[in-house]
Amino acid sequence: MNKTMNKKNKKNVSGLKEFKVLNEKTTFSVKEAYNTVRTNLLYSGHAGKCAIFAVCGASENAGKSLSCINIAISFAQLGKSVLIIDADMRHPSIKKALRIKKDIGLSDVLARLTKDIPIITTSTKNLCLIPAGSVPPNPAELLCSSRFDKVLEACAETFDYIFIDTPPLNLVSDAALLAQKVDGYIFIVRAGVDNKRNIGDAVDMLQKVDAKITGFVLNDVNKKTAGYAGYGKYGKYGYGRYGKYGYGRYGKYYGSNYGYGYGYRSAYTDAPPAEPKAPYEEK
Repeated sequence: MNKTMNKKNKKNVSGLKEFKVLNEKTTFSVKEAYNTVRTNLLYSGHAGKCAIFAVCGASENAGKSLSCINIAISFAQLGKSVLIIDADMRHPSIKKALRIKKDIGLSDVLARLTKDIPIITTSTKNLCLIPAGSVPPNPAELLCSSRFDKVLEACAETFDYIFIDTPPLNLVSDAALLAQKVDGYIFIVRAGVDNKRNIGDAVDMLQKVDAKITGFVLNDVNKKTAGYAGYGKYGKYGYGRYGKYGYGRYGKYYGSNYGYGYGYRSAYTDAPPAEPKAPYEEK
């Protein structure tokens, strides 16, 4: 009996996660909220070249990975060719959310454990993914390498938009290392989780490396208490200014899944990676 109940609970949890990724069952208000984010990014100006954005957050529980996926899907629905790169190599989650089974990924390319860039097609039209890959002992070094520059250059020739999911800024420095490699940062703030101090610390880190913050996305807003009552169903997601929301407890999110992996062969060199081949078709 307990086994049956456990299976049922797992099924419900899986369904909830699947529902949060934009699909035909997503509510109109949530779709429109991501469309608003998309519109702001479309008009941020990129002169016809591939736009590369890093999606970041201050804390582990900000919802940045889900936001990264849904913003990317929103662009793909416009007919844009979109690539997600999971650069959160310490604690990847995008592959699981998109039901991708391939194990090879970004870390394997940067450590030269594979010759080809593993671009995988997803079930969403126009959307591809480079998974995080094996957990390396030196993710920060891999991300700031010239080899990652070459991966981005190769992918920029194929895609209209690239969204890079990054680890939380207040846990590790990985995201800040991309400041000179991306056009801007999309900063995800979660109401009830992030507060002024931890967001301020994260913003300071980006400012120290001259990073461009394209905008802030406030998610998980309680529309009854956040002044959205007049707009009804539009209160779930939206833009926010980080200094305006003083929720949560600073320091609570430093315990973490962001450790280093073991047993990984670090064979990194600066030799250029192979050009990306046609995306793998995920069955």
